[in-house]
Amino acid sequence: MRIILDTDKKTITVPWNYQQKLDEMNKLIMEVTNDESKKKDYMGYLNECWQEAIQGHVSEGKKPTKKA
Repeated sequence: MRIILDTDKKTITVPWNYQQKLDEMNKLIMEVTNDESKKKDYMGYLNECWQEAIQGHVSEGKKPTKKA
């Protein structure tokens, strides 16, 4: 799932079907664990993704090369 962070506009853009995807994840979580506390909520999942991304998964892009 692609989540776009735009630091210039200070926005986070999620897919149009984000809530549907969360519902599917939560259904699977309940089937596997049957634990309500493990279900994802709208902002909690975004925060979880952000925390995982900044724990060593952030990388610097390569400098573009000039075409001759």
